[in-house]
Amino acid sequence: MKSLIFVLAMLAAPFCQAANPLPLSSDELKAKVIEITEAQNKVMLLGSTVADVDALFSLYADDFTYVHEAYGGTYTREKLYGNTTRLLARGLYSKTEPRYTLISTIPGYNSIAVERQETHKGVTSKHLAVFEFRDAKVSKIIEYWK
Repeated sequence: MKSLIFVLAMLAAPFCQAANPLPLSSDELKAKVIEITEAQNKVMLLGSTVADVDALFSLYADDFTYVHEAYGGTYTREKLYGNTTRLLARGLYSKTEPRYTLISTIPGYNSIAVERQETHKGVTSKHLAVFEFRDAKVSKIIEYWK
């Protein structure tokens, strides 16, 4: 009986690991935030394309949500993608320099708090956001600035 339980446990082990992947390390979290910030910046630059939007959204989980209470609340991945491509088609992404510069990070368990600096129309401000990850993709971004 013990050997049967052992064999079943060994057979189930790979499935348990797949259901509960290892958390991202601090370095991996920071690298992911850098990658996402660069992709977000690229979308907002003059000359960006739908391929740039698709590259950004490939970093997001299928059930990704974006939360920014000061600017509209919660957006699903589909809603945010539609808004992004609509703004792109209207020519509203026309920055000549990247929007965000990463200032500092505080890594957590599959999440990371991020301080980014934005310069918009000559005004510099700092923004706080939290990025949550699942399976090495961002599952939620929560913005805490106005």
